[in-house]
Amino acid sequence: MIALGGAAYTLMLVTVGAVVLQRFPNSGDEYVYLYQAATFGEGRLANPVPALPEFFEFNYIAHDQGRAFGTFPPGWPLALAAARAIGIPPWLLNPLIGTATLLLVWGLGESLHGPRTGVLAAAMTAVSGFFIFNAASFFSHTFCGALLVLASCCAARSSRAPTFCSLLVGFLIGWAVVTRYFTGVVCGIAVVALLVSHVGTRPRRAVMLVMVGGLPWVVFLLSYNHALSGTAWRITTTDATVSLWFAHGFALRGLDMLATQLLQFLLWTPPALLAAYLWYLRRGDRDVRRGAIDWLFVATAVLLIFYVNRGGNQYGPRFYYEAFLFMVVYVAANLFRADTLQQADRGTRTLFAAIVVSIAAAPLVLALHGWQARTVIAERNQLFTRAAANGLSNAVVLVSGRVGTARSMDARDLTRNGIDYSPSVLFALDRGHAENCRLATVLDGRTFYIYAWNRERRAGTFAPLRCP
Repeated sequence: MIALGGAAYTLMLVTVGAVVLQRFPNSGDEYVYLYQAATFGEGRLANPVPALPEFFEFNYIAHDQGRAFGTFPPGWPLALAAARAIGIPPWLLNPLIGTATLLLVWGLGESLHGPRTGVLAAAMTAVSGFFIFNAASFFSHTFCGALLVLASCCAARSSRAPTFCSLLVGFLIGWAVVTRYFTGVVCGIAVVALLVSHVGTRPRRAVMLVMVGGLPWVVFLLSYNHALSGTAWRITTTDATVSLWFAHGFALRGLDMLATQLLQFLLWTPPALLAAYLWYLRRGDRDVRRGAIDWLFVATAVLLIFYVNRGGNQYGPRFYYEAFLFMVVYVAANLFRADTLQQADRGTRTLFAAIVVSIAAAPLVLALHGWQARTVIAERNQLFTRAAANGLSNAVVLVSGRVGTARSMDARDLTRNGIDYSPSVLFALDRGHAENCRLATVLDGRTFYIYAWNRERRAGTFAPLRCP
């Protein structure tokens, strides 16, 4: 029965990815992950920079000393490349991981609080548009979350095999860190605390084994940094994202972003979930608490005040995704701490009813999010679909300004040309007539077009570039 349900859920995620998200990397981040995975798949870390690279700039792809490489952490691209090597296409990997994550959330809830908690936590996760859309996308959060929840499951059962579990926890946290640096570290600390509370009488030994288990990823990351940044201690995201920590005006802007992200969380998850979580942090039974993992959502929210970035194109406040998985376990444990609902206190009965209503409304909310996402993606993807439909070949399309009406996208997120810049149609930046003609001289033999978006007509047009 579980296998059948898992297959059906995976099929649903694949359908959302194909029909709603159109298998289109809607965020430049998603495209860069695929770019990095394709690069790793060719057995290298970087690619040659094209002629006149200023025309082919892409957000988060660095052009440095004749090399082009993605600047995001390598953990998720490495998983994508490994999956492709064994025949799993990129569009299928996250749905598979998403379904596995539900089983892990179930297992974590059962290990920490009992079988009823596991079932309710998995159910609340499964109906959330936040979870569904991220699991249908190419974002790294689904993979990072699965690693951290699996590490937590190992930590919760570490008394049975303390040495093996401690090593495995370290390995999984290490992979999570090189997948999402901030999230991996913050959540990883909480998972280690959970391990220490379960491992028995030798917590120091467990921590040492965690460090040993994570050592291969430390060596990998230092080597990766050295190869691309010239020093082991400078991560490739330094210029793009690290610089956003404590940026100018972070105090006021951080609080504004926190309010926006919490509102987005309410819109993308069962809205009663956040109210229940905050209620139980204040009034919940202390016997239900399992330490730092219960506070991960709060820790994430507080720390992100100092990071001046809303997350760009996303399906819900994605920086909170991993903490969300631990939140649902904590809420489910409190809702089911009494043997029956009739024995629960009035607050719990009220919150349980609110969550049931939220879950009942989930299909309608999911449909609304799907319609909005499909509209945005269709406008952005029109650049590529219309180029193909118009039969463009051996051409260069120069993208002018921003693309899209529902939510416009920067042209630097649309110069998508693979890792070797060899497609029949190349997409480049419109840099003005004189500069465009200079590119036409260098790429002589290709036909050049300028693509401009009309906001009122919600459509783009191709106009031939005419050079003297």
